[in-house]
Amino acid sequence: MEYNYYVYNKAECNITINKMPIWFKEIEYEGDENNGYIIMHSQNDCDEIWGPNTKLEIKWEKRERMNLFYYKEVEKSIETYNAIGIVVTKKERDWLMSHEFTFWFGQRRKMIRKRYYVEKVIHGIFYCEITERLFSIHTSIIESMYENYKPNIIKSYNSVECH
Repeated sequence: MEYNYYVYNKAECNITINKMPIWFKEIEYEGDENNGYIIMHSQNDCDEIWGPNTKLEIKWEKRERMNLFYYKEVEKSIETYNAIGIVVTKKERDWLMSHEFTFWFGQRRKMIRKRYYVEKVIHGIFYCEITERLFSIHTSIIESMYENYKPNIIKSYNSVECH
């Protein structure tokens, strides 16, 4: 039997990802249960300029339910990434436990040190009413590895436990 996932648990911020792909390792963590972020990189490098094949970032912030408009937050995330050149190609809605979960896919052409790379993006956003936190999960993947990583990353997005 082949094991492709492990359970990632960060007790300091009360986040568990039940199906984290095995190639991710935590690079940086800052924050507490109310606000913070976690940055993870894949262990394989594309090349010396691009760096890791994929980068995953999880951010959360405390928001009162009365002051939050979920769809405005989704549109705001799309507009923010559009500003840096990422074109959204597809948007989907799903349920993560009892939370409405929206994720979108995009891509951009990025120049680093006179080399062009095509970066594909998966971005997910959801609001937990129990903990009153807004979660944003962002993954950047080099195009040549996108089809290999995509199904595993979607499974990890769908296995997040926030309370």
